[in-house]
Amino acid sequence: MKDTLFISQVTNAYNTSTKNLFEILEVDDDELEKLGYDYYLRTGSNGKGYISFEYKILYFKNEIIAYELLVNIPSESRKTKNLYKEKLSKLFDINDNFKVKPIKLGIEKAFKSLKSKMDIPIEIEKIMSPFIGITYGGYCGFAGRLLPNREVFNKVVNASNCQFLLYSINPASRIMAIEYFYCNRSSFNSAQIIEIEKRIIEIEKQVPLTRTCSGCMYGKDLTKEIVKKLKKCE
Repeated sequence: MKDTLFISQVTNAYNTSTKNLFEILEVDDDELEKLGYDYYLRTGSNGKGYISFEYKILYFKNEIIAYELLVNIPSESRKTKNLYKEKLSKLFDINDNFKVKPIKLGIEKAFKSLKSKMDIPIEIEKIMSPFIGITYGGYCGFAGRLLPNREVFNKVVNASNCQFLLYSINPASRIMAIEYFYCNRSSFNSAQIIEIEKRIIEIEKQVPLTRTCSGCMYGKDLTKEIVKKLKKCE
């Protein structure tokens, strides 16, 4: 009953306005994550019964410009799953395997470049967005799993597209691009090296702290100290 009522409230709010939607989900702006360049990220969830609506919201200054909304159907009996599917289908697209397709609004604003009139290669669009994760690291957590953003980065980055990532809204992608640059410096010409090194100095000033993960520890480190280590390609 709690889930049914809450799903209806969220659906009605979504169909009314973004403001109403986030009021129902009780989103506040007290825990915004600074991304630099006047961009902020808010992540969280809200639920009343057995399900929770998960959200990721991108702000530019004080304005919401993009968001993702997702819910997962509980691992119950097929009959119960069908009941959830019936209610949630008024809001989400759900396939026969009860996989819910996230709602994504304004998503193109999440992977745009910080530099105007820069055409982003399609293969790095996903890693440009902060919605993929803003933690810089590798294998993290108790299970020692590779961070999703690192996994995508490793598959798509090369000397031709690395420089674009220095203008990403995602701060972790900017740092990973710096890492790639220092570990593959010979792949860049002298003009590129000068431009990239100037950009790195600007990034250090704009975002003094970077969210990091090492082993099981999550925290924030000084961006300047991270870059200092990366210069040695550590």
